[in-house]
Amino acid sequence: MKRLFIIVALCLASVSVFAQKSVVVVDYFEYANSVVPSYADAVRSSIIQGINQMNRLTLIDAAKESSLALEEERRDSEKAALDITARTGQMKTLGAEYIVTGNVTNVSATRRTDSEGKVSYRGNIVYSVTVLKVEDGSVVGTKNYTHSDIATGSGTTEELAINDTYRYCVNSMENFVQEFFPLKGAIVEMAEAKGDKVKSCYISLGTSVGVLKGQTLDAFAVKTIAGRTVETKIGSLTISEVVAEDLSLCKVTTGAKEIMAASKDGMEIVVKTKPDPLWKVW
Repeated sequence: MKRLFIIVALCLASVSVFAQKSVVVVDYFEYANSVVPSYADAVRSSIIQGINQMNRLTLIDAAKESSLALEEERRDSEKAALDITARTGQMKTLGAEYIVTGNVTNVSATRRTDSEGKVSYRGNIVYSVTVLKVEDGSVVGTKNYTHSDIATGSGTTEELAINDTYRYCVNSMENFVQEFFPLKGAIVEMAEAKGDKVKSCYISLGTSVGVLKGQTLDAFAVKTIAGRTVETKIGSLTISEVVAEDLSLCKVTTGAKEIMAASKDGMEIVVKTKPDPLWKVW
């Protein structure tokens, strides 16, 4: 096995910065008048559970923070909404970088009768989740989800069917986190190479930020052009083994020559996680 070491001061110095978890406040969710409040709360709790399972972020639940509890009182008393600047100001004091909020528009169950007259129910949950920057209140993005009909949870009663559908809310957060909170790390060492191609390498992401075996990442060569930092995609990686808190072994799936050439030129090579294109939300 041939080992090639990248000794780039900038690359190694940035490892600890890249591996830090973002601090995110999960705010209260809005919900339609037709949605039972306890059902909306269950959707929100499922989303929190799904995000937590990723071990990617440091979460703060607004419902459990005394400094943010006034929001619940405001909503209950039906007063005017807090100005977004005041709201984000409260969250800055908690060290938050992002706000996750949502809107639940439907939580219900569809009655079905089979050919033998047996009655069952299918859950329906429709909602959106939005990410905002605490710094200026700007919207990073919104994702819409519909879990309904044949692909969702089922049960002999409406409540059982709805309860069985919450797990889809949990599962949907995997790609949500991958899309809106990608991890950024660096290639720190070439593990195996053949000729002018690299077969495997080590990256600066590990258990501390929740990366998993089989996860895919893109590799980018970093250049400075006219005083600006430019990242050019040069390949893709798949994690084959999570070695330590800040180290994983990856197989190079594309760009073997390009990554090798960039490393020989002493360039910084960063890696970023990405959503799974095969994952589908029903």
